[in-house]
Amino acid sequence: MEKKQCQSCQQPLVGRLDKKFCDDYCRSAFNNKLNSTDYQNMRNVNAVLKRNRRILAQLYQEKMKSKPTIIEKKIQELGFVFNFHTHIETLEGGVTCICCYEYGYIPNNTGEFAVIKVK
Repeated sequence: MEKKQCQSCQQPLVGRLDKKFCDDYCRSAFNNKLNSTDYQNMRNVNAVLKRNRRILAQLYQEKMKSKPTIIEKKIQELGFVFNFHTHIETLEGGVTCICCYEYGYIPNNTGEFAVIKVK
């Protein structure tokens, strides 16, 4: 009968017949390596979403103090990525708001955005 080896470190396994790893460290290392690309993609997307949210929150605070609309160029200079958002809401009157968590923006035809906080 052939001796089984640990799927992570290739050491011979001792114990149960259905054992795949020699210890918890090897099991974790194997699964972390297996899932690392998936997790990296999720981390990258979440980082963009968090940055977009932070930018919208900052612009919302500025809006409360002074100007009601934001120019598209300004939001792009801050590093906002328009292709990443959490959801789209249709507000009263059929207005579409593109949201990143609890903050959103409403684009208009002049290249400006109204930044709002969605309930």
